Amino acid sequence: MIDAKTWSDAERIIRENKIVLVGVFDSTNPMGRYISSLLDDISYYVEPAILVVKIDAASAERSPSLGDTLPRLRLYYKGEQIWEQIGFFFNPMSDKHAIRRGILYALRSRGLTPRSLGISLRF
Repeated sequence: MIDAKTWSDAERIIRENKIVLVGVFDSTNPMGRYISSLLDDISYYVEPAILVVKIDAASAERSPSLGDTLPRLRLYYKGEQIWEQIGFFFNPMSDKHAIRRGILYALRSRGLTPRSLGISLRF
C-alpha cells in the first residue's frame, strides 16, 4: 500500500501500474479514519495484483480530480477509471461486501476475474 502525498503522485502511480484502487479520505474525520483502516484490511487480500493507494485529503495537495465528496474509492485499469464508490455504510461487513461486488463487476466488465489476477476478494 502506498500513501500518496499529492494527487500528482497518485496519477503517476495510476499510469505506471495495471490495476490501482485509490481511496481518498480526510483523516481529521472519524469516517475518514474508518475508510483508511478498511483500505488497510482490503490491501492484505488484493496486493500486489491490485495496488492500493491512500490519499489523505487533510494533508494532500488539493486537486479538482480528488472531488468534493469524501470519502471515495476509485478503481483504475490501465490508467482508466472503471469504478467509483462514494458513500459508505460504516459497517465493516456491509462496506466490504459492497466494495467486493463493485470491484468484481468492474473487473468482469474488462474481461478479468479475480482468479486470473491471482487475488482473493474474500476480504
